[in-house]
Amino acid sequence: MNKTFVFARRNLKEMLRSPVGWIFGLFLPIGIFLIMQIIVDGIGEAAAQVPMFGVDRFTGGAVIFGASFLGLFSAMLISGDRKQSFLSRLYASPMRAHDFILGYMLGVMPLAITESVVIFVAALCFGLTPTWNILAALPLSAIASVMFAALGVIIGSMLSDKNAPPVCSVMVQVAVLLSGMWFDLDAIGGGFDVFCHVLPFAHAYDMIRYTLAGDYANVWLPTLILITYTAAFVALAVAAFRHSKRSL
Repeated sequence: MNKTFVFARRNLKEMLRSPVGWIFGLFLPIGIFLIMQIIVDGIGEAAAQVPMFGVDRFTGGAVIFGASFLGLFSAMLISGDRKQSFLSRLYASPMRAHDFILGYMLGVMPLAITESVVIFVAALCFGLTPTWNILAALPLSAIASVMFAALGVIIGSMLSDKNAPPVCSVMVQVAVLLSGMWFDLDAIGGGFDVFCHVLPFAHAYDMIRYTLAGDYANVWLPTLILITYTAAFVALAVAAFRHSKRSL
């Protein structure tokens, strides 16, 4: 496990060497959250007619939006290492496939934690009620972060350093649109609501918003579904990494 943490520290340092990327990924979700709350405050009473843009609902969407960028970062890391033949040299080490995968995912987790904490602090400044529910939502948001990091490893293992970032950018947009961040899936209903809940993104959003609302009776199902998806994506990430290793 020590070698995994050493590799994770290396990946974190590599990510910090490209400030444009991580600053963009860190401040864009926070910036969108702040802009939306300023707009909502400016609208005043009319905003009460759209409860999903209230600070208690939109906070969950901002957290998921920020977590989705972890896929981009992890994909860029692994595809860049493949291009530079860095991984081919590491294959001579005693590290196994799961050590590499954990190293890549752990390397981006400090950014995930920072994003979530800053978004929740900003939400408190805009009227989010300070309750113990926030402390419960923080570790749950880490599940979504791990899921997106695993998706990034899959994409980075299968695609080149030129193709992986555009595909991850599409993934970010899909995650945002189908999570319910911008529109109320419950109000839409029908086949579109069912389709969105077949994918994991809406469950990640539901998990955070139910937790912040203290509706723990409804938290367990989206959490269980998200954990299942996350475990499946981590397993696929290991398989994709092994496949890329054999192709070198």
